[in-house]
Amino acid sequence: MIDGIITPKIRDIDYLAPTAPYPAIPSGITVHQSSLYRYAIPTDEQPTLTILDYIPDYNGNFIKPGHYELALSDDREFLYLIESKDLIAVIPVFKLAENEKELAKYYKDKKELTKDEKAELRKKKRKEKFQKIIDAKYTKSGATPPKEYEHMEASIEYIKDGGYYLIMYEKGFIRAWGAIKIKQ
Repeated sequence: MIDGIITPKIRDIDYLAPTAPYPAIPSGITVHQSSLYRYAIPTDEQPTLTILDYIPDYNGNFIKPGHYELALSDDREFLYLIESKDLIAVIPVFKLAENEKELAKYYKDKKELTKDEKAELRKKKRKEKFQKIIDAKYTKSGATPPKEYEHMEASIEYIKDGGYYLIMYEKGFIRAWGAIKIKQ
């Protein structure tokens, strides 16, 4: 500035253009680029896995001790280890089991049902009918209805003979086993 005269470059600034002193996304990663969205975990409710020791890998990285969510992929080929909605590890599944007897109840034809199973089916339908009424009342008031309990469990165990950690995932009728091989 010379003698109170504004220079042409300062005068030509477009004051209507949106300028922000800080970027909207400091990390440069948008929400849908997060690993959680990329790998599409089916639900937010997953069993919690507690890791007590550091788990090293062959690249020199390690998984810290702590509490993690353990999720099964939609194609049931991988277990995802998640901490605070960030993907920490992808573990291949080597064994998958579904309780066939329980699943058969859901897929059975009505004609093949016994008397007891038909009575149980009627009770279930009645319960679903009442649940719809309760859900409608909750939506009117704006409150969220309580969710039904589903058995979930996750565990980790070190197998000394093979030098790996065995991870067991269980949610509902599905069980999956994965392994993390460690460098010794």
